[in-house]
Amino acid sequence: MPDLDTLDITRIGTDCVDFDARYTVDGYPGVAFWLKSYATMEHYEGDQVVCEDEECDHRLSEMCWTVGDTSLVFDLDFVIAVMVGDDRAHTVDVTSLTKIINDDDYCGGCGQVGCTADGRTA
Repeated sequence: MPDLDTLDITRIGTDCVDFDARYTVDGYPGVAFWLKSYATMEHYEGDQVVCEDEECDHRLSEMCWTVGDTSLVFDLDFVIAVMVGDDRAHTVDVTSLTKIINDDDYCGGCGQVGCTADGRTA
C-alpha cells in the first residue's frame, strides 16, 4: 500500500462535494468510494390548528387539527458512499471524505488505494 501522504488528495467540506470524484472515507482506510447522492431524512411539517372557535380548547378535540405532512429532504451534511468494487452503501458525514484527485491512485476493480490490478499505474 502506498504512503497516503504522497497521494494527490484534498479534504472535503460540506460545500464542495463532487459526485464525479472518488474519495477515501475516515474509518475505511485504503479503500476508494464513489458517491451516489446526498442522504435523505424525514422532515415533519407539523400539525396545524384549523378550528376557528376562540373559546374551544383545541387540545381536547382531534377535529380541531389537520395532520402534518412528512416528506423526504436531502441532508447536505451526509452522503451515500459506495465502495468501489462493492455494492455496499454507507451513509457518511461529508467531513469524513478525502478526495482522490488522480484516478490512477486506486484500482477500479477492487477499490483498493494503490492497487494496480486493473492496469492503471499508481
